Amino acid sequence: MEHTNSSENTAKEYESLVQQEDEHIERLKTCTKLIWDALAIISQKASVLHMDTVKEAADHLHIMELDLRRELFKVRLKKSILANQMKQTQA
Repeated sequence: MEHTNSSENTAKEYESLVQQEDEHIERLKTCTKLIWDALAIISQKASVLHMDTVKEAADHLHIMELDLRRELFKVRLKKSILANQMKQTQA
């Protein structure tokens, strides 16, 4: 009985990680689109924009992108480790 509960908990944890991964991917796609859109605006209107502010805003977007990539990596690492544990349990 305890083995079944452990397997169920592991399966629930894995499903949670899958959902987290999907959410991180969507957030990363959105952030990347914002970066590309910002770069397009900058290329068209840089002459009328305050460049220090533009650079600071672009840096913040880039930092956010890096943070999202790091979080996505952490989730994928946990998911991979858990998948291995699930295989070991089934063997």
